[in-house]
Amino acid sequence: MPKTGRVKKKMMNKDLYAVLGVSKTASPEEIKTAFRNLAKKYHPDIHSGDKKEAEEKFKEIGGAYKILSDPEQRKIYDTYGYDGLRGRAGSGRGFEGFSMDDIFTDFSDIFSDFFGFETRGSGRGSARRYNGEDVRADVALDFEESAHESVRVVEVIRKEACEKCGGSGIKAGTSRKECATCGGRGKVRQSQGFFSMVTTCPKCGGEGSVAEAYCEDCGGAKMKQKRRKIEVKIPAGMDGGAYLRLSGEGSSGLNGGRSGDLFVVVNVRPHEIFARQEDDVIMKLPVTVTQAVLGEKIEIPTIYGTEKIDIQPGSEHGKIITLKGKGFPSVNGRGKGDMHIIVEISVPKGLSSKLKEAYKNVKVNEDYESYPELKKRWKTIKKQMEKEVKNHGS
Repeated sequence: MPKTGRVKKKMMNKDLYAVLGVSKTASPEEIKTAFRNLAKKYHPDIHSGDKKEAEEKFKEIGGAYKILSDPEQRKIYDTYGYDGLRGRAGSGRGFEGFSMDDIFTDFSDIFSDFFGFETRGSGRGSARRYNGEDVRADVALDFEESAHESVRVVEVIRKEACEKCGGSGIKAGTSRKECATCGGRGKVRQSQGFFSMVTTCPKCGGEGSVAEAYCEDCGGAKMKQKRRKIEVKIPAGMDGGAYLRLSGEGSSGLNGGRSGDLFVVVNVRPHEIFARQEDDVIMKLPVTVTQAVLGEKIEIPTIYGTEKIDIQPGSEHGKIITLKGKGFPSVNGRGKGDMHIIVEISVPKGLSSKLKEAYKNVKVNEDYESYPELKKRWKTIKKQMEKEVKNHGS
């Protein structure tokens, strides 16, 4: 019986999930991890035991992963078993005729990512993709300004493809030649016992070729720094330290890599009388003793203009007056916060003789009945004083 036929017949009686040592409900990531661990264990180049046995095992796990890592083939296998994969267009070979070269070709990228192994038939070196770097910009807003939508123009310095060479890094009229260090493969191999470790060629950076002459503008770097002005729309209600992410407005990528992002950090200048707590505005309002006692209608500023509020008669120090919807808009579109006014009673100093006489008249006419909290507190104080006299004498 041909060798591939033996593998096929042998695998038809095996549970592919069992081959990888995972359950039938395993996630794609769990299947991938199991394959990685087993492939590393039975890779013919590093297995210290029976090479032939390791190769057969390597074929089994490679074939199992090939089927179970493909959602369509996995669904067919789960429904109809191994036989369901035979003769179906686009379903792959399963284990039929599955050779070592097939495994190395199909999973060369995986082996390279997982282990750094050089794989058979992995091809020539190619330019590696590099994603562009992210860029940061800062904008400053006044306190009231942050409550409204605004537009700012930020200036950033980012890397872009060199205009003279078009991002190739080579001088016009010249070309690239095969890298002598890696022979065009883009990788160099170092053997240590059974291990065959592969690293990116330090000469060509993995491209497999080097420039005959570098671009005069970028010196072969392929990129140049550019200063750009970008318009940014800042939503209403953004707090200090929050940021906006503008996708693709960072430095350009190389060789097909994606561009980085621009992060615009919002800084809000502190205010003289307002403070922010989440989406609420906090304001401390000083009032006179008479305003607190008698009450008064007062006009105050808000981040949206002026409002009149009522200081209720008998207002105490620390009383909070709330204006609904006079806070910051929520950046997620869920309404607005509130404004909380904290009453702070100011005691007069440097009284005129007339005002001093007025307060003396108030003192003569006032009694504890007008101060329920004060009366309650002094009752507790007097009890403590009586206790001290009893214990320690006068």
